[in-house]
Amino acid sequence: MPGFRSGQARNVVLHDCREDRVLFVSSETFGRTNKNMNTLKNSTTTLLSTGRSTRSKSITLFVTALVFAMLVGSVAAHAQTATLVVTPLNAGRFYGDPNPDFTGTITGLKSGDNITAVYTTVANPGSAVGDYSIVATLVDPDNKLSGYNVVINTGTLSVTPAPLSIVADDTSRPAGQPNPTFTGTITGIKNGDAISATQDSQATVGSAAGTYDIVPTLTDASGRISNYAVTISNGTLTVTP
Repeated sequence: MPGFRSGQARNVVLHDCREDRVLFVSSETFGRTNKNMNTLKNSTTTLLSTGRSTRSKSITLFVTALVFAMLVGSVAAHAQTATLVVTPLNAGRFYGDPNPDFTGTITGLKSGDNITAVYTTVANPGSAVGDYSIVATLVDPDNKLSGYNVVINTGTLSVTPAPLSIVADDTSRPAGQPNPTFTGTITGIKNGDAISATQDSQATVGSAAGTYDIVPTLTDASGRISNYAVTISNGTLTVTP
């Protein structure tokens, strides 16, 4: 109704254009719309004659007033309910690492209400690189949540590629001799992933004295290499005269 605000009591007149009566509802009625609905039946209501017809429509007018009173009461009650907003904070970690301790914020909490939140995700150390939702679960031991309009947001856990380093060891041999067994190191494998490396060189028994690259080649038996940021460092084979 134009000009009516929640919490502002006014006298209201409802008028049925087809009949001879209007329903007058006192301000006391609407001042109690969030109480028991029997208040409406017992409040001050007056059928005022319009001088047009003699047919009574008191039931219709009463139902109309009741619905309107319930609507106003609902709006007033909603306006008085506090809004509680829960927001998990975003987080990040490398693939293969444990999840960090998730945190978040709760705003709108009334003084003395013991409401907290627990933040979790489905991601675990074996989860592939990608984004995962961080969800909040409210803990309300004193059953206070009914007094709030609750808004729960979602945070994001970003799992990024873990660093993986492959380094071929330097070595040497005399000219005319076969290549030695090349070695190297791999650092950063997570979750026991079956990733290994072999090393080789283009140098042969007939290669002249000089230096040659020793190049690692990855073997990814577990199919997990996409979860790593790989750096490869060649070694050096020195062929002496």
